[in-house]
Amino acid sequence: MKVFNNRIPWLHGARSRGIAAVLSCMLCCVAVVAVSPLHAAQAGKKDPSGRYVIIDFNDVDINLFIKYISELTGKNFVVDRAVKGKVTIISPTRISEKDAYRVFESVLEVHGFTTVPAGSIIKIVPAVQARSKSIATILRGEETYPEDKVVTQIIPLAHSNPVELKKLLAPLVSKTSVVIAHPESGILIITDVMSNIRRLQEIIKAVDVPSIGEELVIMPLKYASAGNVAKSVGQLFLRVAKKDARHEVIRIIPYERTNSLIVFAPKTYIRKVRDLVSRLDVEMPRGEGRIHVYYLQHANAEELVKVLTNLPDKQGKVKGKAPPISRDVKVMADAETNSLIITAPREEYQVLEDVIKKLDIPRRMVYMEALIMEVHVNKSFEIGVQWGGAGNFADETGQMFTGFSGNPEPNQYNVLNGLKADPPVLPAGFTFGVMKQGVKIGNVYFPNLGAVMRAYKNDSDVNIIATPQILTTDNKKAEIKVGENVPYITSKNTTTAQQDYTSYEYKDVATTLAITPQINQSDLVRLEISVEVIKLKNPNDLSGHPTTFKRSAQTTVVVHNEETIVIGGMIGQDTSSGEYKVPLLGDIPLLGWLFKTHTNSKEKTNLFIFITPHIVENPAEIAKIYYRKRDVMEKIQKGSSDIPDRFFHRQPNPEHAVALTDIGFAKLQKKEYGRAKEYFEQALKIDPDNPYALINLGVVYEHEGDRDRARSLYRKVLEMGPAKGGGEEKGTAVSGPLRELARENLRHLEKNGPGEEKSGSGEESSR
Repeated sequence: MKVFNNRIPWLHGARSRGIAAVLSCMLCCVAVVAVSPLHAAQAGKKDPSGRYVIIDFNDVDINLFIKYISELTGKNFVVDRAVKGKVTIISPTRISEKDAYRVFESVLEVHGFTTVPAGSIIKIVPAVQARSKSIATILRGEETYPEDKVVTQIIPLAHSNPVELKKLLAPLVSKTSVVIAHPESGILIITDVMSNIRRLQEIIKAVDVPSIGEELVIMPLKYASAGNVAKSVGQLFLRVAKKDARHEVIRIIPYERTNSLIVFAPKTYIRKVRDLVSRLDVEMPRGEGRIHVYYLQHANAEELVKVLTNLPDKQGKVKGKAPPISRDVKVMADAETNSLIITAPREEYQVLEDVIKKLDIPRRMVYMEALIMEVHVNKSFEIGVQWGGAGNFADETGQMFTGFSGNPEPNQYNVLNGLKADPPVLPAGFTFGVMKQGVKIGNVYFPNLGAVMRAYKNDSDVNIIATPQILTTDNKKAEIKVGENVPYITSKNTTTAQQDYTSYEYKDVATTLAITPQINQSDLVRLEISVEVIKLKNPNDLSGHPTTFKRSAQTTVVVHNEETIVIGGMIGQDTSSGEYKVPLLGDIPLLGWLFKTHTNSKEKTNLFIFITPHIVENPAEIAKIYYRKRDVMEKIQKGSSDIPDRFFHRQPNPEHAVALTDIGFAKLQKKEYGRAKEYFEQALKIDPDNPYALINLGVVYEHEGDRDRARSLYRKVLEMGPAKGGGEEKGTAVSGPLRELARENLRHLEKNGPGEEKSGSGEESSR
């Protein structure tokens, strides 16, 4: 620490003489000129001494320069140890002693130092340390001089926000300066050199006026998403601002972390924005929070999670109309309750919920009947003879692709119209065909596979291997496996004690049928079929090394509902051996061959596979299949008292009739009158007084031209008593709208006369 007073001390010794010489040279470089009082008044009225100096230094130590100013002005300085360096001052004109002190403060500021008054002395310290020293504090209104010394200025604001004004002034102050905003009292506190504070005050005076008026406001949201609200409100007020002649700026920025809006706008718009945001930020009626649980009714939760996690996100590059989902959305499956646990904002959960509802729908099922049978190659077994382009596959006539038969002679009949077919059958081998409904073998027509099975179950040339029937969901694989485990000898060991040990391995010898059905929107059924039949080549072989032969087929077909698929042409060879002998005599060595016979036979068989799919749309369809199977079982049960009668005669469920009517109405809307008629008739078998089925069946009869039957159905509805209360049918009671509909259809039928046909204008509206 160095201390300079206002007097030059006596210098002693050689070193003192050297310093004195340097100071003498510096004083020689300074010219002190005395001027007349008039000249001094003209030069500067603020200098009472009337003396002027010319300062011209070149690369002089800063401490010597401080010493010189101390002697010149009579001020006492305390210099910090960190004050070091060289200074250069070029002053070609003369200046007053007071201005010389201001030059001195400017030189210190250029070199990163400043002066801090402390009583009768002045401290010279680095500018970084000055803000923590006892510097002068000036209030607005007090006179300040453009001197380069550090002071603290307190500036009260009239209109501007201190926090926002601090951000505006930040680039205009040095790194060593301090700007503090106090929004509660509306003031700014600035610590900087006087000259810069004067400049900042001029800027603040120009900015702190009522005409500016923009405010920065943070609006936290409680329920709505900040991003969505900012986008909607911002677009609205942007159009309003463009129409304003002043073109005032309105900025609304979402801050997702705190779910808030940062609004920068004139005061006139802040109130309007706040009011609109408060109207949008309301609680939705559905659950609260980011965690939601959705209980599935039909879909599998674990499978649906895989679909939802592959939806495109906001940051992804997947293009299309799929709704974007942010990456922080999480979807988990709870297998125990078959539900989805979704963590997402409310808006994104609503998007997911719409997708889930469209996927969580009851899936249709497919009931499949199959018949697997072997036929000796010598057996005349002509199936669906000569199918060759028998109609358009898209209509209801069916289509046949090839032909196959045990007898290649072209004397069969077409299965569609019973006419003689001209083209010959295709060559022997693997063959495939599709029949519309029913099966025709030779000249005999069988309505279903059950009839084929019953016809040939006692035929020695036909071996029925399996008649599997299975129900599966749309697009789900179904598999049936019927067979036995046959032991194979894998090793034999004989011990020293002459004991034999044999190891066996069991293998499946079975018939396996695997089918994966897929129903499209046109009720066409795509079947992926895989059939494998494994048989023992010689069932009587007891050697422990049985030989098997396998026949398999894999194919994919598309057929209409209840059409029959036939796969044939897989020829195999069965080997059998037998021994017949006279008891006792046949066991005599050598001579026993005179009393026994050993036979080996080989027979070729052709494997046929019949598959018929039935689309099951709801439980009512299952009931329909049940009643059909029950009728078959009742015919088989006739003459047998072992099976209880109650097993075959169950009380019909009226709900099945309602479901069948709904399906029939859907077919009626598609103008599939034949299919619709079938469903309405099935519904009336369960519930003969169902008014919906009666009216809609009457519409079908009108379309067919059977006006008398349509008229009787409408009248039957009118003869039923009116419903009481809630407007729904109760027993034989009919609601008013249904009675009016039946009456209108009957009136229209009578009006058109017997020669006109109705096109179905009386169709009932959807239930």
